[in-house]
Amino acid sequence: MLPRALVCAVALLSFAVSPTAARASACCGTGHGAAQWLAPSERAAATFSLRFTEQIGAWSVGRDFAPSGEGVYRRELRAEAGWMVRVRERVQLGVTVPWIAAWGGLPGGASPSGGGPGDVSAMGRLTVLEDHLSPWIPAAAFTLSASIPTGSVPDAAVDPLGVEATGLGVPEIRPGMLFETTWGSVQALLAASIGIRTVRRLSTGERLAPGDRAQIVVAAGPVWSSGLSLAMGGMYEREGPPRINSRLVGSQVRERTALLAVLAYDVSPRWTAIGNVQADLPISGIGRNEGASVALSAGLRHVWGRHD
Repeated sequence: MLPRALVCAVALLSFAVSPTAARASACCGTGHGAAQWLAPSERAAATFSLRFTEQIGAWSVGRDFAPSGEGVYRRELRAEAGWMVRVRERVQLGVTVPWIAAWGGLPGGASPSGGGPGDVSAMGRLTVLEDHLSPWIPAAAFTLSASIPTGSVPDAAVDPLGVEATGLGVPEIRPGMLFETTWGSVQALLAASIGIRTVRRLSTGERLAPGDRAQIVVAAGPVWSSGLSLAMGGMYEREGPPRINSRLVGSQVRERTALLAVLAYDVSPRWTAIGNVQADLPISGIGRNEGASVALSAGLRHVWGRHD
């Protein structure tokens, strides 16, 4: 499964308006949320978040869902620091640095653990349509993220739960598109991206080429004048089969479906508190060859205005 950092990088984006007004908005594309995109009035933003994830089961190759067995668990605590800056009127660049700790449980009482730095993510956004053109024309932007393999590779993990792995082990490029619009006090988002990874060599000497991983996110929710906002939506991911030494492994298609919710509140004109929930749905038929998890996160975001 992709590290949750890559899931969060495009999973639930958000929107914020002028810092002189209530800016809290769990959606759409800028301001609050995992991707940290800047609102039109913002010059830069720094974020810090903690995310706790627990695996609740897995989908089989036949799409059946099975909960984790007695004594079997995998838990992860992820701390992330991020920075986003506007380099041109329509261009934003950012970086996210994670640190990961993980624990597992196996039948018989074994409890492996691991941790360390995760894969560093760089991201960018190019706005192609502004949101003020028409209420019937959504704002649109190209997005691009890149994962730098600074974490521990999956092959280094000796336990079956893989708690020692903190990264993909290979670089990943993820181009995407983002559409967002507003109807009164309700805002909505549609985001799509595809992750493309390079070939890596396994410990056995074989060359593994992972399949491309597509992701679609939809979210919508209200914004209140008090500075509070709520967005709810869903996410679907599908990864094609990998190739080992150029041979297609057709049975290893991976899929997952999750529900998302983000709550944001403007503590002050500069500070925003953000909490979100991401839960893979434990239903047979909507996942394949993937672990299913529930994740809770909380964070703080500080912004600098365009005229600071």
